[in-house]
Amino acid sequence: MALSVIPRTRSQLLFIACLAVAGYFGYAAVSGWYENHQLAEQRDQAERKLAALEEKRDYLDGVRDYVESDDFVEQQARRELGYVYPDETPVVVISPPMEEQRLTAGDWWERLFPR
Repeated sequence: MALSVIPRTRSQLLFIACLAVAGYFGYAAVSGWYENHQLAEQRDQAERKLAALEEKRDYLDGVRDYVESDDFVEQQARRELGYVYPDETPVVVISPPMEEQRLTAGDWWERLFPR
C-alpha cells in the first residue's frame, strides 16, 4: 500500500491552495514586520548620532565664538606674551615640573578647551 500525496478531490486541492496562499501572506507579514523593525532601529541610531553631532556642533560654535572674542585675545596676550595693564603688578609663579600626561582621547580642540 503506497501513500498517495496527490489530492483526490477538488476540496483537497482547494484546501492545499488556501494553505499555500495563507503561508505566503504569513511570510509577507512577518518579513514586513521584520523590515519595519530594522528600519526603526536604524532611524533611532541615526537620531542618536544626529543629536550627538548637534551637541558637538554647538560646543564647537561656542569655542569659535570664544576664540573670536576679545576675552580670548586678552587671555592669550597675558598667557603667551606676558602682557599686563599699566596699573597691574605682574606675578610669576614657578611650580615644580609636572609629570607628562598623555591625552589621547578626544579631538585636539576638546583637549585645548575642556568642557
